[in-house]
Amino acid sequence: MSRETLRLVASPLLASLALAACSAPEPPAGEFPPVSHDAAVAEDASARDASASAELVPDGTWLVWNETSTCVKVLSTELESVTETLLLAKLESSPGGVVRVTSRACLIEQTPIVGVATSMPLALVETIPSTSYVALLGGTAPGSAYTTQRVIELWGLRLTEPEIEPLPKDASDPRVYDQDHDGNPGVTLVLGDGQCSMYVVQRAIAEWSGAVESATRIAGTGSNLTRQVVLGATGGFCSSQYQTRNPPGSARFALERIDGLHGALDLDTNHDGELDCAEVRAYGTAAFGPRAPDNARCVAGGD
Repeated sequence: MSRETLRLVASPLLASLALAACSAPEPPAGEFPPVSHDAAVAEDASARDASASAELVPDGTWLVWNETSTCVKVLSTELESVTETLLLAKLESSPGGVVRVTSRACLIEQTPIVGVATSMPLALVETIPSTSYVALLGGTAPGSAYTTQRVIELWGLRLTEPEIEPLPKDASDPRVYDQDHDGNPGVTLVLGDGQCSMYVVQRAIAEWSGAVESATRIAGTGSNLTRQVVLGATGGFCSSQYQTRNPPGSARFALERIDGLHGALDLDTNHDGELDCAEVRAYGTAAFGPRAPDNARCVAGGD
């Protein structure tokens, strides 16, 4: 994969760096830590055990967890940052194993680079447009394959051809809009403790492939490519340029059913009959076993 400068960076790292339908694939041996299924919300253990051999019923409310990686070249060294994303999703099935997934982002967390993190405020996350895409299920029994079409997410811009259209490079481009309603073009990212802000647009493209693990869980790996353009900044640090790339084989995902049906978790903690992003954020990412950054991955995954 070629490296790009031109202020095109992987989501949403530039601010941090300013200071410094087949069989499911198996992840590389030893690459990922064991995934923990411990949860902050109490579970019915007997129901969970029963669900492991039961048939999956897609229709309902699910939590989607994605983990992606970005390698960033700082001076002569590539450093890794890991991004965890939680989304609230509705799944609707059709004949032939077709599943329509409609999701919206609830939480985005990113490990810092050289001790400095990029802030992802809820004012931004909650304005990310919902995404709808199609997935294919090879069956409903554990071990059945699960694959998605390409999933495209846009920040701060509207494109006629979302997958292939060149990204705007100027704030005056009519395709750019103030997504987070703060008076600045695109979306605003903040470096560290308010050192500077940057105004960006972004396109992320991902594909996911895995398998049914139980009546309440699907998991696997994926590929992602994220490009970001800086339209403006409040300071020199946030205007800097860095080389970035998404190393192959570094993304993974899980879907967990959370509506209490078919032996699933019930994250409706306020018992209002609806699941929302606040309940998803309270559950958090720990149950999915997020991994720590490892700069060796950037060396091993080089061109």
